[in-house]
Amino acid sequence: MRGITHIIFLILSGSILIVCSCKPKYRQQDRPLNQSMTDQESIYRSNQLMVRQYADAIRDHAASQKWILKETGTGVFFQIINQKKNHSEKIASGDWVSLNYRLSLLNGTECYTSKLKGKKQFVVGRSEAEQGLHDAIQFLCPGDSAIIVIPPQRAFGLTGDGDRIPPRAILVYEIKVDSVSRRPNH
Repeated sequence: MRGITHIIFLILSGSILIVCSCKPKYRQQDRPLNQSMTDQESIYRSNQLMVRQYADAIRDHAASQKWILKETGTGVFFQIINQKKNHSEKIASGDWVSLNYRLSLLNGTECYTSKLKGKKQFVVGRSEAEQGLHDAIQFLCPGDSAIIVIPPQRAFGLTGDGDRIPPRAILVYEIKVDSVSRRPNH
């Protein structure tokens, strides 16, 4: 009887040992709250650093080109090159705009133009354009020409457009606002 008790005890002990050794050290939800916050803070700080680096690169390039850029508050920069004399209302969210444009990378590599692809047309704040273009266009009026410099986080981000715009690209738009209407023309 004593031998059977030892065997049962060894089997149970081994089973408990196996079950306990299979348990992970901690699960995600068991991680201390302060460590999780540290990871989030680290990601946040890394993103802030990248945003500052993009802004510095834009400012350096602008200085080399003798551009006097204004910032939108979202990290997008612009300079009005030619302001129409009869300055009417600024373009607003919901307006349908049509632009003649040249889009290039910060290094000058041309990506797209209205001569090759047709005018860029979109509803401001609602469709079909990089977020940075929506941000800056609202500082312009019909007929204005401008340079708009858009950092990656307000354009095509970490992926690019899968064609001519690479990942993490800073974009330079040279635009002329061709027309603005209060309702989309469909």
